[in-house]
Amino acid sequence: MRTSFVSYTRAAAALASILLSANAASADDVQALRSDKLVEKAHVIDLRIGHGHADLVVRRTVHNGGPRHDQATFYIDLPTGAVAVGLRTLATLDGKPHWYDGELLEAEKAAARYRELTGIGGYYPKDPALLSWRSQSLLALQVFPCPPGEDKTIEYTLRLPTQYRDGRHHLDLSAMGTEKLPAAATVSPMIAGEALFVGDTRQKAPAQISLKDAVDLSVAPASEKPLEGALASVSFGKQKNVVRFHIDAAPALSRVPRGAHVVVLIDASRSLEQEQIEAEVAMARAYLSHFTDARAAVLLFDRAVHVPKHGFVSARNALAGLDGAQVVRRNGSHIDEALARADALLAALPEGTPKRILALTDARTRRELTPERLRGQLSKSGALLHVGVVGSAFSTTLERDDTHAWATLTRPTGGLVWQASIDKDDPGEEPRDVYEELARPKRIDHFEVHAQGLAREDIEAPEELTEGASFEDLRLSEKQVPFVEVTGELWATPVRRVLVADEAENRRWAGLVFGSHLLHSIDEADMMTLAMMGRAVSPVTSYLAIEPGVRPSTEGLEHSTGSGQGFGSGFGRLSGAHRAKPVRLATFDKQAFLKSELERGLSACGGAGKTAKVGLESTLQELVSVRATIDGEKAESKLVSCLEEAAWEIVLPTAFDSAWQGFTIAL
Repeated sequence: MRTSFVSYTRAAAALASILLSANAASADDVQALRSDKLVEKAHVIDLRIGHGHADLVVRRTVHNGGPRHDQATFYIDLPTGAVAVGLRTLATLDGKPHWYDGELLEAEKAAARYRELTGIGGYYPKDPALLSWRSQSLLALQVFPCPPGEDKTIEYTLRLPTQYRDGRHHLDLSAMGTEKLPAAATVSPMIAGEALFVGDTRQKAPAQISLKDAVDLSVAPASEKPLEGALASVSFGKQKNVVRFHIDAAPALSRVPRGAHVVVLIDASRSLEQEQIEAEVAMARAYLSHFTDARAAVLLFDRAVHVPKHGFVSARNALAGLDGAQVVRRNGSHIDEALARADALLAALPEGTPKRILALTDARTRRELTPERLRGQLSKSGALLHVGVVGSAFSTTLERDDTHAWATLTRPTGGLVWQASIDKDDPGEEPRDVYEELARPKRIDHFEVHAQGLAREDIEAPEELTEGASFEDLRLSEKQVPFVEVTGELWATPVRRVLVADEAENRRWAGLVFGSHLLHSIDEADMMTLAMMGRAVSPVTSYLAIEPGVRPSTEGLEHSTGSGQGFGSGFGRLSGAHRAKPVRLATFDKQAFLKSELERGLSACGGAGKTAKVGLESTLQELVSVRATIDGEKAESKLVSCLEEAAWEIVLPTAFDSAWQGFTIAL
């Protein structure tokens, strides 16, 4: 059962008023017990922002203009999540200013000692300051005596958790101080050299600011490690543990390689709509725009590979070659030959040159073109390969597709298969921003958190952690959590980080728990262990700082009624595309159409009267495979080659709408 502690009738009335209005306004209140001549004259804060927490050393000075020794009472409106972890009082020692540290005591014991040390008596009492709990958002600081005509300075330390977002550790701080005297703060990063921001403006540290209004303060970590974080696992009883960890992704998880050589392959086959071809060009532009100092080559492919005359050119010239480009669509999707040509171009470069291939295609090919066969086309250069499977030309999206069959082709190189769409007519920054992900990884995918002692299904981790973002978890657990393992992928490269419980982090969160939502889940009987470990003012602990000295006993305080203590990216071959004549699909005979076209071709090649057989494969309105045999002719004869060339020039009408279809045509 809690007992009342030192308080006074006037102070109790003021406290009740403060408690009732605590949610309505963010302002401290400073009151004197005996005279309105005691006023606050300075409120300064030394504020340091770290990774996961910030410390505020708050120094406040009052001046007593009254005739008698007086008590100053500060009702401290705490920033969200804050706890008090220290108290000092300023006095003199051998004629010099000297700080006396406060001691963290059991709340009732601290209250009783304060009462004793401030009361009228025939002994030599010492002059104390008491920092105690009123509620999770309010503390009371009582200081006595404040001598007449003199200043009295007191200092306390607040600790707050920070939030990591957009690549910076943020402290969202409410206004601090009183309505008449806002706090003035000197702000610095805890780690020297880290960038300091007030709002979104970078400031030279230390920065001087007023806390008249709410402000967002932040620091940008200097580490280039992809993942940082910390773990606290605090035991405060049998099967009672406070567990808190945070995992922060670096502000930039990677950088676009300097001096890279890049090959972009653009599928110019007829299974793609004209809008999709235009989308590929837009994708290439958005991609190459991130390689400012790269050398690039843009290759078109259908059943042949079309290499630009000048080979590699600057990224700027490559982008200029894409301006206004129109591509003639043809049959054939020989991406295998395109990859082999890209591989050969990049293999000729010096060792150590960053090499990249981006293949833009609908991935519709002849049946024999398996991922295993395609992989054989990338054996020389060691280039990283991305494949963009082209979708819509009217919206911008980019999603990795690890289930695609061609993922077995890209992943060994470190690259991925992507489902890619782009608004080809969007002149804004969105396409460029989205397609930056093909130039460098910007998120950790397949993000998983494994904490020893916690069931995996109980950890609600996101599937991905974007750069500059954080995942944190705060809970009460029956088991201790000695380590947390974090895994994921940057593109196809594994990422792993292990966080081990840290004693300093344990002490911080033993205290910070009193500013968190967990407070109401902790029994009062268990609070002492946490409070003493965290050195924090709590519902069961207070700070008492004692200034040694002698004062007239007649200036002690008359204690009367008390109140209860509460919780408290160049082509050739540019022109318009061929268009097929509309046909009536319901009655269209594909075999008859192909036979008629092939007979015309055989006759034009001088093979009229010959017996021939032609095997064809189509994907939508594109021929992707042609194999011809003519009786009495060798496979490489001019007549056979001529017939195959004629077949490749067939323009399939819209009736050919199957994803894949095979035909054998006898002539």
